[in-house]
Amino acid sequence: MTPAEKQARLAKVYDDEVLPAYAARFASMILREIDLRPGTRAVEVGCATGHLTRALARRLGRDGHLTALDEAPAFIAEARAKIEADSTAHAPVALVARPGIPRALPVDDQAAELVVSNLAIANAADPAAAVKEAARVLTPGGQLILSAPLRGTWAEFFDLFRDVLREGGKQASLSALDHHIAALPDGAAVTGWLESAGLTKIAIVVERWEILFKSAREFFFAPLVELGPLVRWKELSGKGEEMQDAFFFTKEAIDAYFKGRAFAVTVVGAIVKGWKQ
Repeated sequence: MTPAEKQARLAKVYDDEVLPAYAARFASMILREIDLRPGTRAVEVGCATGHLTRALARRLGRDGHLTALDEAPAFIAEARAKIEADSTAHAPVALVARPGIPRALPVDDQAAELVVSNLAIANAADPAAAVKEAARVLTPGGQLILSAPLRGTWAEFFDLFRDVLREGGKQASLSALDHHIAALPDGAAVTGWLESAGLTKIAIVVERWEILFKSAREFFFAPLVELGPLVRWKELSGKGEEMQDAFFFTKEAIDAYFKGRAFAVTVVGAIVKGWKQ
């Protein structure tokens, strides 16, 4: 599956499969914490299918303006359909698909009083660099607010995956997994992204919740997992039969350990915000 094909598939299932238990929870945290005034010029980095976009546009009012960006044309198409069908009063919305988002934003310096990112900056290859790029487009006194999953998300899967690798004597994969988990951001790392961009008055809010899966099969084939972190998890366990064996036994371990009850997986979500001097 090419990246474009993956994005197109994800765009079609996003609202039903990814939004309810995951992305929308982060979006709700943003909306509770955001300092949003009518008339504000705002930029949304990584608008996906437009769930948060519509809420921001309504709260900005007719005197505001929102530029919503995403690198996937399939996401922008879904977001545009939602915005055009929204009959409530809202700010004008410019929807832009452009490769390179969020590491490069097609927005002028100091063009916005507010930059918002629900997961996109956090999922970038270099989040700290993406935060600096977001800070570039802020006016002095402007606010950046973003969401991020923290270390501890997917912990139940990682625990069972580690047990399978250990029992199989897969030392190289064990080391790769431990390195991967250690590299996942904690609260200090996320606030550090904003500090390195020169933002001030940084604040963070953390919440935890669970996503329930009926079985290991439902977990691995959920678009949130299959089209998200699963590719990287498979890389950690090797290639070919070695990888297939690792995930077969992990599946068996999940179903055995959680027999008769849902596989509950933790999400540790953070909202961090800061201001440009």
